[in-house]
Amino acid sequence: MNYNPKSGKFMAMEPVSLNNSPADVRRYWTPERKAAAISAETAGPEFTGIPGNAPPPPPATDPKPANLAEMPFATGGKLFYSMDGKDYVASANIFMRNNMLLTAAHCIQDKATGNVGENYVFELGYSGEGSGESFTFKTVALRENWYLTKNVKYDYAIAILDKGSSVATPLRYSTEDIWNKTVTSMGYPVSYGGAQMMFTKGPAIPLYGHWAVFGSKMTAGSSGGAWVLPDNVTAVGLNAYVSTSGKEILYSGSPRFDEEFVRLFEYAERLG
Repeated sequence: MNYNPKSGKFMAMEPVSLNNSPADVRRYWTPERKAAAISAETAGPEFTGIPGNAPPPPPATDPKPANLAEMPFATGGKLFYSMDGKDYVASANIFMRNNMLLTAAHCIQDKATGNVGENYVFELGYSGEGSGESFTFKTVALRENWYLTKNVKYDYAIAILDKGSSVATPLRYSTEDIWNKTVTSMGYPVSYGGAQMMFTKGPAIPLYGHWAVFGSKMTAGSSGGAWVLPDNVTAVGLNAYVSTSGKEILYSGSPRFDEEFVRLFEYAERLG
């Protein structure tokens, strides 16, 4: 992908790679490439305790396999892409329209180098052998401040797909306060094999300007997977990073969906 700045606040990136057509990009992803792809890691802030020395909330449930026929899991899938000569996997969800996708910004642009990925393929309802529907990117939008400030606050991106999906009820979003509200986090953690969508549930709390779910084991490979309220249709965050201490998983973190997120969505809407 190449930079194509549309304004001083947002960026749209057009898929420009060695493969110029959606068919070529799909052919790039042989079963062998998919099996060998790795997960991208991104670090969050160092954990220094919960403000006010408050005790941590109850931990999230252990990950369980998701029923892909049910909401909100019917909107989710596995994302394959290349960056800096390596092949990667992540997670994403159909969002707001049947041709729009929500994922993490670090799955689009490396925050350290500014390099942008290519060969994007989204497999809706991926289950090891693939899925019945696959999509490439027409374009993808993210906040310019993701790379400029390298702040998790901006670790979200919205892509326009090459065609519409069969998802009848895409996820919508809310900017509401989710303190102590239970969220369902979903994705494809490689620690659980990476071939099956998994999910966990836990209460969210504010931490370092982000949202955190303590004890969540939605680790590498889950990046970009949505956090959804109990109504099973409202996204209020996404898997952006995991904080650990030694081998202990402390919490997973998400950027807040705030007014800046809303403006990115409104910008993405105009791209297609």
